[in-house]
Amino acid sequence: MDYLLKTDNLEFEVAKVAVPKTDLNGVQKIDRDTQWPIYTVVLLVLDVVRETAEDLTVSVPSPTMPNLRWREPVSVVDLEMIPWASTGGRDGALRSGVAFRAKEIRPAA
Repeated sequence: MDYLLKTDNLEFEVAKVAVPKTDLNGVQKIDRDTQWPIYTVVLLVLDVVRETAEDLTVSVPSPTMPNLRWREPVSVVDLEMIPWASTGGRDGALRSGVAFRAKEIRPAA
């Protein structure tokens, strides 16, 4: 099930440029659908209606590292929310959260 987010009243700016998304062994993760490497980009998300801002770490598959500059306005294509849960760690406790993924992040037109 896909949880696509509405981004109509949002503006995005690069807060941290793309870096490879790696597993615990330092190996870059690969997207199951496209077979492309996955990168993470930290975005500053500006809500123009509520006049608020938050940072958001977004994973994006791409055949090459996304060529984005710090503070560059960007467009985010198909921003998806992915709930997750896992057990483990030193105490074996249940951990949960939300991850974000985009089909593409590109410079704003």
